[in-house]
Amino acid sequence: MTTATDTSGRKLKVALIGPGRISTAHLDAVRATSDIAELVAIAGVAEEEARIRSLVERFSAQRAVIGAETIFADREIDAVILTVPNHLHRPLAVHALASGKHVLVEKPLATSVADSDAMIEAARQAGRVLMVGQCRRFFAGAQMAKARIAELGSPLNITSIVGVYTLEPKASWWKSAEQAGGLVFGLNAAHLIDTAVWLIGARPVRVYADTMRFRSVWEGEDEASFIVSFDDGSSLTGRLSESMNPPQNEAWIIGPNGMMRLVDDRNLWLNGEQIHAEPITAYLDGDVAFRAQFREFANAIRGGRVPAASGAEVRPVSQIIEGARISAAERRAVEIT
Repeated sequence: MTTATDTSGRKLKVALIGPGRISTAHLDAVRATSDIAELVAIAGVAEEEARIRSLVERFSAQRAVIGAETIFADREIDAVILTVPNHLHRPLAVHALASGKHVLVEKPLATSVADSDAMIEAARQAGRVLMVGQCRRFFAGAQMAKARIAELGSPLNITSIVGVYTLEPKASWWKSAEQAGGLVFGLNAAHLIDTAVWLIGARPVRVYADTMRFRSVWEGEDEASFIVSFDDGSSLTGRLSESMNPPQNEAWIIGPNGMMRLVDDRNLWLNGEQIHAEPITAYLDGDVAFRAQFREFANAIRGGRVPAASGAEVRPVSQIIEGARISAAERRAVEIT
């Protein structure tokens, strides 16, 4: 059960931990939600102090903080946004939740199912919101696809591609397969898989995956293909790449009664007719999806309800990613239980 945070007469007090490259999109979202939330602090490690202070000034935060412990100990802070390396999601989220903070954690939820479960249980015990930054489902095109998905009938056959062009790590932890959770599986799989699981609305039961590594600058896979089977007969075929130039993000959603095409989670076609169009912007500067995502987080806290993309809801994404990595390593299909 999620307990509402009493913010009557005041705004939700928010801190961000982890001043990395994705932090700016979340900070813009907090600033855009200034009617109900305020940015109290930005925190990180000592080596990040210059970056922290720059972000504090840019986004009008109240203070810069070195170390997460100070944030956890501050009773005035209601919620934290975690934009830290993937392998730190579990320890920081569990500590934050145990300290009474609500948590919005960047995707992926965690690098393993065990870590995901620990975070979900910590949120349950604390009665706090745990939401995952699956921002792409908050674009209007994706929302319209969800609203009209029943028109296609069931089961669904989804083919989805998410490819970016990355020649070298953009953060030191990308080099480590353990810290990133692979590479392309740890960085981009959560976007593709979450959208598909959300649209299908059934339980994944099996995954088979194959991976490659084109570049030796990191330990993890930079190419991946996988097939996921669902208990209602639906299927997802996914393709992930760190070498796709120009980048692509496209899904074909086929049902017995029709077809959708979703491009960049913003532009939607139904049976060949475009029914929603939305401009593509540089997401690191902030965009409508990050802003809608944070507003959902804040409103869930204020209302004492489970948010969209809660930890528990997104758990199947962790199951599929973990199963896919095992499948690729062992060259076999993996059952998801």
